[in-house]
Amino acid sequence: MGEVRFMISEAAKQVNVESHVLRYWEEELGLKIGRTEMGHRYYTDDDIKLFCCIKKLKDEGMPLRDLKPLAAELRETRLKLKSEDVQKTSPPPEPAQEKADQIRALFGDLFREILSENNIILKNDISSLVTADVVHEVDFLLQAKERQQEEHFRKLDSLIRQQQTHRKESARNAAMKLKKLFMPS
Repeated sequence: MGEVRFMISEAAKQVNVESHVLRYWEEELGLKIGRTEMGHRYYTDDDIKLFCCIKKLKDEGMPLRDLKPLAAELRETRLKLKSEDVQKTSPPPEPAQEKADQIRALFGDLFREILSENNIILKNDISSLVTADVVHEVDFLLQAKERQQEEHFRKLDSLIRQQQTHRKESARNAAMKLKKLFMPS
């Protein structure tokens, strides 16, 4: 029995996206989608399952660029699963649900691994950014404190000089008064 094929509009409905989204994902992720003799895209059940997984991961916030390596690994796993099915002659082929579960489990493991690595990178990036911001802020506060102290000492110096000037003037005035008292005119 032949493989069921869906045109892009039907595949897009099953994935619950627009047709152009499937074309975009195909191009960005480097997916190999089958073509008819006339060059039209067709999608298999496996392709639709893959796109559903991609949509789920995108909806959970994973950027498309992070999915690219996953798509290649998933494609290899799908090919291995298909070749294992062909090689198995005595036992019946695995049900489609089991395959879907295996693909979901693979995606889940890969997703957790990528998230874990991403969290470590984010932690390091945030830590370095916060450290840089704190160092910058402390430096700014220290410079402000230094400027405040310099201004305080300038004012103090100015007051001391004024006091010295007043004392000198007072001493001169007192000396002049004494001269006037002791020296008659």
